[in-house]
Amino acid sequence: VTDGMTTPISAPQRGRLLVATPQLEDPNFRRSVVLLLDHGEEGSLGVILNRPSEIATEHILPGWAESGGSTPRVFSGGPVQTNSLIALAPTSAIWRASTPITEQIALLDLEEDLEISAEDLGKVCLYLGYSGWSSGQLQAELEEGAWWTFESDPADLISDPSQSWTSVLSRQNSAARLVAFHPDHSYLN
Repeated sequence: VTDGMTTPISAPQRGRLLVATPQLEDPNFRRSVVLLLDHGEEGSLGVILNRPSEIATEHILPGWAESGGSTPRVFSGGPVQTNSLIALAPTSAIWRASTPITEQIALLDLEEDLEISAEDLGKVCLYLGYSGWSSGQLQAELEEGAWWTFESDPADLISDPSQSWTSVLSRQNSAARLVAFHPDHSYLN
């Protein structure tokens, strides 16, 4: 819930974004935009949407790279289990083996035959690793002012990763909007 232009919503939940505040200087999460895939009493799990990986799709899923269509983009999803793979896509291209994260974003089951068209393959985003928080850890970080929590938009998956942080903040009706164009290194200002 927002109170005008002062504070973004603070309750983390599945499908919402965690956006790093300028105070968060951990290099793993600095200026990151994280989509929460799960949040509960036992902890939270998400993927960083704006950290492109240098690893090519053909090194992860060779069959997908050979499909003849556009290939999925690969991202570093976070510092936990960097050899794991998570796939997300907009639900506009409906696949049998998917689990909704929001009404418009789905988690794909890579163990199943997804029957993805060459056209839809370019809408898939692959995340190596994930971001995880133990029970109460994320709430403590929110209270410390490390994160803001906002509603997600399916465009967050396909937007330019170098502009994601600024883009998400600039669309908010809160004080967070004021830092959307905050310099990356304030000492350069």
